[in-house]
Amino acid sequence: MKHVKINGVEIYIEEAESYIQINDIQGHDLAAIWDILIAKYPGYEIVLCFHDMPVPTDILEKIGAELLEDCLELQVRPQDIQPHGGFDIVPLQKSDFGGFAKLHDTVNPAPDMYWTSSRIWPKWDNWRIFVCKSNGEIIGYSMIMVALRDESIGEMFAVHADNPALRKALLSAAVASAFECGKSVVLNMVERNDTGAQEDSFAVGFREVGYYQGYCVRQVGTKKGAVSLCIFDK
Repeated sequence: MKHVKINGVEIYIEEAESYIQINDIQGHDLAAIWDILIAKYPGYEIVLCFHDMPVPTDILEKIGAELLEDCLELQVRPQDIQPHGGFDIVPLQKSDFGGFAKLHDTVNPAPDMYWTSSRIWPKWDNWRIFVCKSNGEIIGYSMIMVALRDESIGEMFAVHADNPALRKALLSAAVASAFECGKSVVLNMVERNDTGAQEDSFAVGFREVGYYQGYCVRQVGTKKGAVSLCIFDK
């Protein structure tokens, strides 16, 4: 992902995915670069996220943005983790990626989940993914990214299992793996209205430290190959 600036605003571009990320943009800066963005990147999906800062709702309304995510930011550090066991949880093997991909893409469909299996696979080394099987089928998984710009941080991206105890065990395994590879803190962005995920996270040792909100504008355009333009806080 390369960095460029538009009118002094730093953006991060993934050209292969037609993906752009902008961190915590102020309302006046958004207004100043908006026409440039939509002219230069027509047809893109534009997602703007705001982290622990005032959200410029007047400008968002003007550009037709809709609320996409309203999340609490949770953190856990090594000394605070609460292990959960009782299940046979193992790292995902490449030979089992197809089974994981089918489950992950079903419960986390695009475009709301950027990290679909087709984007995870080429960046396999950036992730730690853990699974639990029953009768040879993957019934639960957790995935944490360990390759971020801040090398001290790992970030949870998804945990799925029908059994609440299994979810906690999967979450615990992913967090522990991040600490084992040298991370000093793990982040977890949990939807404000997802009380189940919050309870799971608190049980593993996470605590609330902030929030972020994401807004989405879906454009119709003609640029060949355009997939998505995202402005996202990380």
